[in-house]
Amino acid sequence: MKTVDAKGKLCPLPLILTKKALGEIAEIETLEILLDNETSVKNVTRFLEDHKMAFKLTQKGKEFNLLVSKTGVIPESTNVEEYCEVELPQKSNYMIAFQRDVLGDGVKELGILLIKAFVNTLPEVDIKPTSLVFLNSGIVLTLIDSPVIDSLKKLEKIGVEILVCGTCLDYYQKKTELGVGKISNMYDILDRLSRSGNVVYP
Repeated sequence: MKTVDAKGKLCPLPLILTKKALGEIAEIETLEILLDNETSVKNVTRFLEDHKMAFKLTQKGKEFNLLVSKTGVIPESTNVEEYCEVELPQKSNYMIAFQRDVLGDGVKELGILLIKAFVNTLPEVDIKPTSLVFLNSGIVLTLIDSPVIDSLKKLEKIGVEILVCGTCLDYYQKKTELGVGKISNMYDILDRLSRSGNVVYP
């Protein structure tokens, strides 16, 4: 039995992996698909139903298991992205302004651990911020080698705006290392701050 482990992967990757795997197994063979969020389950099962594939869905904790019986052929021309729906964040009236790459005062090593936990938890909260702004040494969190880059990309994928201070990137000579977000200026940043109902400064 072939297994597709799509846990932690954002759309359209679970769909692309599913289509590829179904093309590699023979009819009546079974494909196992592992997922860890309801949006991916919804997208993949709709894709399977439209192509007349029989499947059984089970859930254990936060993980989902799909056992699929291949009962036909999926045309190579099928565009899986048509089945890609992302879960939109709930409306909120707050934004977060990161002014440094640590959280709190005190031992720097602890501050680094705390800011990592803070950002990596954001994709899991029910009400997401409308925007994230990165200023001064906070821009380090948006660089390609940042320990929170994957979480920031998830937030951007679902519509959270990420603004990164262009002057700050120039000062630290990191503009070519930006891994997520939009390079912004002080006018746009101040505009977002003034329009937000609440601003959180971690």
